[in-house]
Amino acid sequence: MTATPPARSSDAASHPGEAAPYRARLRQHLITILLGWWLVSGLFLDGWAHNHSGEALESFFTPWHAVFYSGFGAVAGWSLWLASRGWRLGRRGLKAFPEGYHLAALGVPLFALGGLGDLTWHTIFGIEVGIEALLSPTHLLLFAGAMLILASPLVAVWRSPASRTADGPRWVAVLSTASLLAVTAFMHMYMWGLLSVPQGLGPQQTRGELSAILLTALVLAAPVLLLLRRFALPFGAITLMYTLTNTGLTLMLAPGTWRLPLLSLVCGLLADALQVALRPSPTRVWALRAFALLLPLSVWVPFLAGAVRLGLSSISLELWLGVAVMAGLGGLALSALVVPPPVPREGDA
Repeated sequence: MTATPPARSSDAASHPGEAAPYRARLRQHLITILLGWWLVSGLFLDGWAHNHSGEALESFFTPWHAVFYSGFGAVAGWSLWLASRGWRLGRRGLKAFPEGYHLAALGVPLFALGGLGDLTWHTIFGIEVGIEALLSPTHLLLFAGAMLILASPLVAVWRSPASRTADGPRWVAVLSTASLLAVTAFMHMYMWGLLSVPQGLGPQQTRGELSAILLTALVLAAPVLLLLRRFALPFGAITLMYTLTNTGLTLMLAPGTWRLPLLSLVCGLLADALQVALRPSPTRVWALRAFALLLPLSVWVPFLAGAVRLGLSSISLELWLGVAVMAGLGGLALSALVVPPPVPREGDA
């Protein structure tokens, strides 16, 4: 008696009722990520135009919007092509999309609605300048739609049966998460703590700068800790996410300066080394807690200490070191949310 060979995990079931999931292949995830970065690059290019020639932008139809919306068209068309394969295999509705790509199925129409609204908004109210461009309702719809599309490969490999150390799936997760972190940083550029050095000139100004540092610390730590819940990160993963994000912000807001990208590279390598040494995971909870505490410190101690050492800031030792420790405690608190303590059996009941 011969055993029936198992179905390939990348193939859909022939009939809607079959249980075999429809999964995209690794190469297809990478195409999604590449096209997603086309969209992200257009976003940062449009941000550069708003920051450097905001008053001169008098039309919706600009080269920057062309790159941004063509990137959306490419990744949306690709997602729909993947769904067409599921449709031909007998799947209907959201099930026609590969596993995890139901987010793209929601993100594509949401982005399209935001784009139509953006055109209408600009026609009636003109072009926003400064922080108004970030918080415009139609732009928030665009951001939400883009995030859903960009997250699809991450959710797909998260739900796959791949092991924690499978190289292909974990790199897909890292690259997808890097695009999500970049868009999040873009949306918070006005409070990105790495873009300015705290000067300590007055209580009000100092509070604003330090609040920005604590917010940025949480944004940087959260995706790394989330990935560690599912995958063992390869060396270089944190460096890639941090360097890509901060290089994009630098090119958009301060082209020609390389202090922040170089700092991101150094801090990312330090964080990667800590991750390899501690091997944090949900089964090694104390190692995970220690890494979550040290991850923000690996960014903010070099940043703040270096700023004081170079004469770029006059804040006291107590202040900058205390803020770095607060950022570390924030990372520790995030780890308790990502991997919470187990609930006693009586509590489950």
